[in-house]
Amino acid sequence: MAEEYNFPPFEEEMKKLLDKFGGKRMETYQGEDITPLWDLKGEGLPWSHKYLYAAPKLEKIVFMVQSFRDKLMSYGASIWPDDEHALPIFSVYWAESAKGSYFIADFYPTADCICDIPYMEQYLEPLEDAFNKGMEYFPALGSGRNPNWFKALSSPYCLSGDFFPSTKETQQHILEIMTSYLNIYYDLWEKDQPRNPEYMKSLNARTDAIKRNFREKDPGAFMMEKAVGEKLADLGLKVLF
Repeated sequence: MAEEYNFPPFEEEMKKLLDKFGGKRMETYQGEDITPLWDLKGEGLPWSHKYLYAAPKLEKIVFMVQSFRDKLMSYGASIWPDDEHALPIFSVYWAESAKGSYFIADFYPTADCICDIPYMEQYLEPLEDAFNKGMEYFPALGSGRNPNWFKALSSPYCLSGDFFPSTKETQQHILEIMTSYLNIYYDLWEKDQPRNPEYMKSLNARTDAIKRNFREKDPGAFMMEKAVGEKLADLGLKVLF
């Protein structure tokens, strides 16, 4: 008998871990009302929500769940440090349907790691075991078939790939990877201290460049613009990145 397909419990599992940061839901971001994103519907988009949370040491926590025609789920979470902390950018994304899965899990470094080896040792090496476990689950992964600009901003511990079909086992493995990465990030966040403003200049510049590239090149932007219109799609991109 064929395995019955169900969507994974991403929202429940990830939200429990994100709640540990003690974030407060934001109603505005950079002067704009973002509450329309809390319950967003449109063409081919029967329901979706995007939330931002403010928490110590962070600019924002982003949490997103979107349903496309109730056949494709789009899940995402990211954590962006404020301009006083050298934390990397936590990012997970997962497009999931019965036909297959595509996902990303990474800490985008805010420093140039080959020029700043101590940064890599402090913020990225803690991913080693979780990364190796992910490679055991999906030996053909790595940084996946992503564009060159994405590979330029990702870390050595990026796990990304797509495969067909999706099964309960693959869902469990992906969710384990994502929750493991988030637990590691939480431990780093708890210990992190503000850095010298001069040191932070280049890190903040890199963070801004990461945001700019995602906003300009995000492959999902066209789908959202078609579903909800240009204004709300642009607001969604601003919130995400």
